[in-house]
Amino acid sequence: MLEGASGKRWSNTPAFGTTGAEVLAGAPQVRARARHLRFNDPTACNAAEILKSALVGYGVTAASKAEDDSEREDLDARFSDWAERTGFAALLGEVADALVTDGESLLVMRTTDQGGLRLQHVPAEQLDESYTVELSNGGYIAAGIEYDSDDQPVAYHFRPSRPTDTYTGFRAPVRVEAADVLHVFKRQGAGQTRGLSWFAPVILPLNELSQLQDALQVNAKVQAMLCGFLVDQNATGPNPFDSDDPLDVSLEPGVMRVLPQGYDVKFSSPQQMQSGVDLVAVSLRQIASGLQIPEFLLSGDMRGVNYSSARTALVQFRQHVEAAQWTLLVPALNRIWARWQLLESLRGEISGEPNGCEWHFPKPQWVDPESDAKATKEMLAMGLISRRMAAAQLGWDIAKIDEEIAADRAREQSLNLDFQQQQQQQQSKSQ
Repeated sequence: MLEGASGKRWSNTPAFGTTGAEVLAGAPQVRARARHLRFNDPTACNAAEILKSALVGYGVTAASKAEDDSEREDLDARFSDWAERTGFAALLGEVADALVTDGESLLVMRTTDQGGLRLQHVPAEQLDESYTVELSNGGYIAAGIEYDSDDQPVAYHFRPSRPTDTYTGFRAPVRVEAADVLHVFKRQGAGQTRGLSWFAPVILPLNELSQLQDALQVNAKVQAMLCGFLVDQNATGPNPFDSDDPLDVSLEPGVMRVLPQGYDVKFSSPQQMQSGVDLVAVSLRQIASGLQIPEFLLSGDMRGVNYSSARTALVQFRQHVEAAQWTLLVPALNRIWARWQLLESLRGEISGEPNGCEWHFPKPQWVDPESDAKATKEMLAMGLISRRMAAAQLGWDIAKIDEEIAADRAREQSLNLDFQQQQQQQQSKSQ
């Protein structure tokens, strides 16, 4: 008999059904609690900011795959201009924050009056989670998402209320075609239709840690309070507070007091909370493990962290982030690029056949830049990676790098500058 299937030390643990059903049942409550912690708990706030910065950083750069150099430069410049005008980088930050906190992010691709692309970020709760019906054509609507008979999403049903409305009345959902909606969330099982907050595994530990830290702070304040009590041991001494000139019982440095006959003084001695700091550290490690964030990043405590341990933790963390970037964000970004290119061609701003693009995320900061640069140089020399791959790992487009290098060298020649010769002279002197 498998112990994992027995009732041994498992009787109080509830059963878990299908992933889709469990997520639909618990996602709204988990989302509300995650938002509360995101904006009220410092540890949860730090975790959300770490993940958001790791996912999109200061923005994502698009590099067209057009074969013609002039066409590629024109597309890159136009998209960069559109991204700057529409606040694309800030919008991606909102998307990443919602993806982490709410578990899903919804973008509606709309068209402006001038025919350009406009992206609208819609809160997760506006996708009507209570709207679930069977349709006559073999399709169905589950949690606000309409599917055809082949289980493919064909439309999304949004509540027409504004995100700023405090009270919302009942109004029929608005149907939006699936081709105009970007629904970004991490699938964790078959049949899952809505996203689950990334804080779901650590909601309870975060709440318990917050209460523990609050209790430790109150305990520290109580310990800092020096309270003295006058005790009448035989109940025969005079009451020092009955006369018009009450006995001065305050304490000052270097002062000696004479107590009335029969009185004694006792001071409070509150008990210290044992192993409180160790318990907080264990809780932080548990939360960091649940969020797949290095513990020293979450807590900010660098004690006991060296180069090897930091690098090992950061490598694993970056693998987790890159998996989310390329499986969740890049497919959505490709659809944004395709829609932008289509609308720009309809407006007559660009011409030519549609083409794809490469997305360059901000480079992660190196733990040891010199060692990493040497490793990249050796892999280039052995032919294990290309310059394009090396530049992509740094978050840059190789074509733009080569253009800037060529421009720098042309400018150096025009000014009779030779930095390469100076570097060679310095290297020969050092040898």
